[in-house]
Amino acid sequence: MKNKSTIARLLAEEDIHIVNKAMDTAYFNIKKRELGLPIWKDEISKDEEELMVCHEIGHALWTSMDMMENAKERNINHSFMNILEDARIEKFVKRKYPGSVNLFKKGYTSLAARNFFGLANENVNDQNLIDRINLFFKMMPDVEFSDVEKVFVDRAEKLETENEVLDLAEDLYKFMEENPDDETQDNNDAKTDGHSSSDNSDKGNEENGDDADDNGDDADDNGGDKKSNDSSNTSDKSEVDGKGQSSDDTDGGDDDATASDSNAGIDSPVDDNKGSTSKGKVPESKTDTAFNNSLKSLADNNAIEKLYARIPKLKSEEYIVDYKNILSELEDYYPAHQPWVNYSLNEVKEFKNDSKKTVAYMVKEFEMKKSADQYARAATSKTGSLDMGLIHTYKYNDDLFKKVTTLPGATNHGMVMVIDWSGSMASNMKGTIEQLLQLVMFCRRTKIPFEVFAFTSVYGYGCSKNEISKANYGELTINNNTRLLNFFSSKMTSVEEEKMMHYVWMMAKRFSQVYEDWTVTGMPTYVPSGFNLGQTPLDDTIVIMMDFLEKYKKSTGVQKLNAIFLTDGASSRSLGVKDCVGDADIINRFGRHNLLIDPINNKRYEISFGNSTEVLLTALKNKIDNLNIVGFFLAGSGRSGNIKRNTWYYILGEGDMDSDQAMAKMRKDKVVMLESKGYDKYFILPGGGALSIENDGLSDELVGASKAKLKSAFAKSNKGRIQSRVLLNKFVEMVA
Repeated sequence: MKNKSTIARLLAEEDIHIVNKAMDTAYFNIKKRELGLPIWKDEISKDEEELMVCHEIGHALWTSMDMMENAKERNINHSFMNILEDARIEKFVKRKYPGSVNLFKKGYTSLAARNFFGLANENVNDQNLIDRINLFFKMMPDVEFSDVEKVFVDRAEKLETENEVLDLAEDLYKFMEENPDDETQDNNDAKTDGHSSSDNSDKGNEENGDDADDNGDDADDNGGDKKSNDSSNTSDKSEVDGKGQSSDDTDGGDDDATASDSNAGIDSPVDDNKGSTSKGKVPESKTDTAFNNSLKSLADNNAIEKLYARIPKLKSEEYIVDYKNILSELEDYYPAHQPWVNYSLNEVKEFKNDSKKTVAYMVKEFEMKKSADQYARAATSKTGSLDMGLIHTYKYNDDLFKKVTTLPGATNHGMVMVIDWSGSMASNMKGTIEQLLQLVMFCRRTKIPFEVFAFTSVYGYGCSKNEISKANYGELTINNNTRLLNFFSSKMTSVEEEKMMHYVWMMAKRFSQVYEDWTVTGMPTYVPSGFNLGQTPLDDTIVIMMDFLEKYKKSTGVQKLNAIFLTDGASSRSLGVKDCVGDADIINRFGRHNLLIDPINNKRYEISFGNSTEVLLTALKNKIDNLNIVGFFLAGSGRSGNIKRNTWYYILGEGDMDSDQAMAKMRKDKVVMLESKGYDKYFILPGGGALSIENDGLSDELVGASKAKLKSAFAKSNKGRIQSRVLLNKFVEMVA
């Protein structure tokens, strides 16, 4: 189905999509731009399914909802309209894509051999007029017509607009009412050779295509490359079934519901007696009814049906709050000379000064590791020029040529970090921001391009609560309240960066409720309402990052991009898919069976509520070359930041490491790395006080101590300073 979906989009020249559902027949939903194919039993062949795709593409391009509404108002028989509309749109498909002629012929020949038209051993020319017209345009051989009947066949060959289809269906139905079987039988005795084979059908279509298209592709009502005017504005119309009636039911995401309720396809079977007013015999199409019944027999209505979800092509900039806007808001909010604000500014400056030596040491370690790696991969080769300094050694040295050592270029790294700005992060926020500021200082010193975002559901709250307004039908819905606060960027000036550090430091202190003597520090200032902690829209953020990271990698020119996610819990909301019931838009939430589709690379993923984050991370990885996805999970909380044993059971699952091993490693290294699907590396961190940065130097008690003791104490202190900077330490390991 992956290939058919790509082919269908190319043929339709728009972003339609194919779904397989438990239903009776193929359809094209004009409102949702969705091409549906039944879940077939094993009997259907490749030729037959390709025929159906080409046929439904014709409806996608040239059949509008207005046509079915008009047919309903005019009380036109559906089978007559369906047969004639099929002839019109298939002619257009053949005209636009000449290679499809053979597909149609092979497909219909295969279906006829399986008695799809219900003729068995009957003579084709013993059928009534509408059935013979149907068979003729389905490319069946040796179909004959009388001179009177040829008038209708000629009109059918020249159909260009939807109104012409409806007029001919009405006239043909009336003619057959007034000329029942005895008249048709008389005509059978007077058949001419005007139309007698499928070859003539092909020829007729080709000749009509040449003669009727003198206006070219610019005409809106012909079968060129443009859609008819009738289909130019149908997005606000309700779905209709095959009878042209409103359909008020959809599956609503229920796994047990069938898809037939939501079809808007013109091919849906209906009562063929609809519209008859004659006292004589009611005209009906035996072949159209038999064809629909045959399709039903091939459809597997008991098959498991999936909810299809496409990754949306959104604009990430609509969800990002630029750092300049944030600075402007916070500058207006925080009083410049308020005691607590001034006290916090001094804290930030002191923290930066205390961190400078350690950050400088990490920068040196980074440069040394990078250089060592380059030299380890160095290649030495001869230049082909004599080294004149070695000429005198020609008697005992065979190698007299100059050599050159080539150092491979270092990989150019970039970093994008997204931090959980949710309520559960409150007690961990102070330590997290300390870790973050160290990482920002390092990236600034090494000139690594970086961006830091905090993902939140609060900043955009109230802007728009209609989370599905921006999505197209069949796409994942992103909550319109989700925002990415761009706190830090390598594009910032040093002044802007210092201001932002100060503001973020104050918010983190307020969230973490750090104990202070207010008589000394002054009364704390509350956090601005838009920057309060909310929910955890992690899955929404990953989808937004799919667009942002691709653009960022291209704009910065980095070779290796590191996307870092820091959270303390799972995504807070279940993603869903935009659908509709009549005129009302709805969201289908993920059930047990769902298929996520990336329309760009056509990759497909089984997804559910339980594994949505893992699958979305995998899809993100597959979208962007040389992307390294790293996860930091804050598992502990409180002053000690310890991780409870029950939490370890939840995190470790059935992995190779048990809880005792994990707890021992955490005590030793302050971090545990696990294998995790979705992330390239997944680090478990303590929380609370255990996240705090160590800046302490040597103790005064070491005054007068021996050199050996001083050396040991210095090494231990240096190790502690580096280990406490978990984010910085692990990032250096990744990029060196």
